[in-house]
Amino acid sequence: MQDLAIETNCVTRRYNGFPALNRVSIQITPGSRIALLGDNGSGKTTLLSILSTLLQSSEGSATILGYDIAKKSTALRNVIGVIRHQPMLYENFSPVEDLDLFAKIYGVSDAGEQIRRLLTSVGIWHLRNEAIGTFSRGQKQRLMIAKALLHKPKVLLLDEPEIGLDQNGLKVLDELILMREEESTPITVLAATHREERMDTWATGFVRLERGQIIETTLSENAR
Repeated sequence: MQDLAIETNCVTRRYNGFPALNRVSIQITPGSRIALLGDNGSGKTTLLSILSTLLQSSEGSATILGYDIAKKSTALRNVIGVIRHQPMLYENFSPVEDLDLFAKIYGVSDAGEQIRRLLTSVGIWHLRNEAIGTFSRGQKQRLMIAKALLHKPKVLLLDEPEIGLDQNGLKVLDELILMREEESTPITVLAATHREERMDTWATGFVRLERGQIIETTLSENAR
């Protein structure tokens, strides 16, 4: 088997003794685009939060590109891009200011050009100097797409990335993230979604959770 992009082994997360995530084990190969399915409260956000080092598991282990998420969290953050259910943005900043700060934290070279290119690609370059707090939900989501890609991550962890996006916004999401093709270094995507009717257009496999447990899965060995 080729090296894994994401691997979890019996990952469990308890809240007050209740297992919000219960012994979840998955193996995802590089370049796969996996839809994470399930109703609200099924454990999707909990799993993504653990993988993105925002939350610790109660039991079990996980690696991303060989990095142990519990022991190598700093190194890991340099290779993952994240879109959370609630946007991680400074509302009193402009998009350029927010992305420039992020670029400095992650040591992004040619940050100015990268920011211009990404804000143009997501369709909000004309809003580059406006306060983020004045943006619509869809505009904030477009900015989060740009932010997730700014440091050129190898793995993307996305929690409901389609929220707030109109048809043009969904096209941006598909072109930049969900259906993008990387010839040299394939990007791996794990994306929680309620839009199962769109899944066939981008996903190479899926994991379905219910009450914190995997009830159905199909994970392709090779990326599409």
